[in-house]
Amino acid sequence: MITTIDRGGRVVVPKKLRDQFHLLPGTEVEISADRDGIRVRPRGSEPSLTRKLGFLVHHGSERAEIDVVSFIAAEREARTHQIVAEHPDS
Repeated sequence: MITTIDRGGRVVVPKKLRDQFHLLPGTEVEISADRDGIRVRPRGSEPSLTRKLGFLVHHGSERAEIDVVSFIAAEREARTHQIVAEHPDS
């Protein structure tokens, strides 16, 4: 999704993302920089899935709202593409 920064430095979060992440007017967000750019997330939230030593690990008390089978298939596909890109003659 693409949005524009206005003269006041504000960015509108598209409705689809606001709905997906339950962002309501008045929700506090944290803004931080990471190696890929700028990250915006609800204040105090932690991702339920994190990568540790190459493995996805769930932490926290809430269940991840994802289709695990599709997620694993997508991760495998991404890994295959990465391997092929690194070793195109193999």
